[in-house]
Amino acid sequence: MTLEIINNHSLAGNNTLALESTAEYFCEVENTAQLMEALAFAKSRSLEITVLGAGSNVVLKNNLSGLVIIINFKGIRHIIDGDDVILSVAAGENWSNLVKYALGNNWYGIENLVLIPGSVGAAPIQNIGAYGVELSDVFISLDALDLFTGEVNSMSHELCEFGYRDSIFKKQDKTRFIIIEVKIKLSLAAKIRGDYPLLREALEMDMQESSDMITPHRVAHIVSDIRKKKLPDPSIIANVGSFFKNPILNSVSIKKFLKYYPAAPVYECTGSNYKVSAGWLIEKCGLRGFRSGNVGMSSEQALVLVNYGNATPRELLQFSESIRQQVLGVFKISLELEPSVYGYF
Repeated sequence: MTLEIINNHSLAGNNTLALESTAEYFCEVENTAQLMEALAFAKSRSLEITVLGAGSNVVLKNNLSGLVIIINFKGIRHIIDGDDVILSVAAGENWSNLVKYALGNNWYGIENLVLIPGSVGAAPIQNIGAYGVELSDVFISLDALDLFTGEVNSMSHELCEFGYRDSIFKKQDKTRFIIIEVKIKLSLAAKIRGDYPLLREALEMDMQESSDMITPHRVAHIVSDIRKKKLPDPSIIANVGSFFKNPILNSVSIKKFLKYYPAAPVYECTGSNYKVSAGWLIEKCGLRGFRSGNVGMSSEQALVLVNYGNATPRELLQFSESIRQQVLGVFKISLELEPSVYGYF
């Protein structure tokens, strides 16, 4: 198939915030040959390169210079080794569909991550996570094209430098790699990960109503129900899910915080650090359901910023900054944006 490169292409349909943004050049690639052709085009014109997946975790400003590439690589391969199932998944596959595909084959380990929007290739960038499970828990390696060398390299768990909603791909090497394939390890043996407080409560209620054993399939069903109740459907009201990261405080800071706010939901994480609910902080500032013009915080979930229609990138980012400043003023805690921001006004 011939590669089509479009000049001055609208990206409103390529981001779930439905922000009107224009790519100087735009293309979608379905295989390595098309990707190399796109890169040659960019090199011949000295263009910057921006790679987008499903656009479910990005904020696009008015203009993106250079060439915007959508990776549409498809394909799933698997190898069974004892109780382990090694999956090699093309970057363009839909993440939530992958979870359902795995469950359909009775392969377990990512059921808590059902209904997370986005592509498989974007999952390592964000180190997606939900309800007590992160991609890094099942991650083996990935194949990525290094734009500095032009070579496809395998990158191990260690090289990816995973953190809370973070990886090397959001740091100094943000524009260096194009992820082509992701390899994860699932299991034929069911292991329920139900320690996350909200999920644990839902599981306990479910067990009171049914004597059936809790299975990964039921976990996925319960997580799906929770997400549908808490998170607005981006196809109905534009959003990227959680807009702010849950702030992480050290042991000294958390003691000071809990002295004044003992009822705050706090979760122990790596080392002696603790995670505070950003949604709780926003709600305590009276900002749940708060709206200004075309932008607001969801009335269903205080952590979700929504575009009610026709919001501009500048309007949306100014609104998010006002939320940050109000939380900072009340709690002396600085919130970080979860989505990546691209482009210029």
